[in-house]
This record gives sequence, structure tokens and C-alpha cells, in this order.
Amino acid sequence: MMGLRQKILSAASEEEVNKLLAEGKTYEFASTKTRNAWKHAAERRLKGATYAPKVKEESATKKRKVRKSK
Repeated sequence: MMGLRQKILSAASEEEVNKLLAEGKTYEFASTKTRNAWKHAAERRLKGATYAPKVKEESATKKRKVRKSK
């Protein structure tokens, strides 16, 4: 599931970016910091930046430590 910021950065057109920003205005509990992040992401996207945030994936090789019984 993508957040609004990722949707803005992957938007195909300026119209879609503006639509997503309008959607963000309806989010009642979004902080000022979050709203500013959306605005800056929209500015980057409209300038043509192809920045796509990396999604942190958990490594499949990462193993959990098991306690040894005495």
C-alpha cells in the first residue's frame, strides 16, 4: 500500500498531482510537517524529478536467534 507521498511522486501527470494534493487537504489529522512533505514532493514531481523512494524490504536471509536450552 502506497502513502500519499509515494502516489504523488509516481503520478503520471500534473492533473493527477493536483488531485492528490486536494485529497491530502481532506486528511484531518495530518501534521504540518506531513503536509509540507506532500507539497515538496509535488514540486519535485512537477519539475520532472524521477525520484522514487526506496521501500525498505526485510532480508529473507535474516535469521532470528534461538535460545539454547541448558
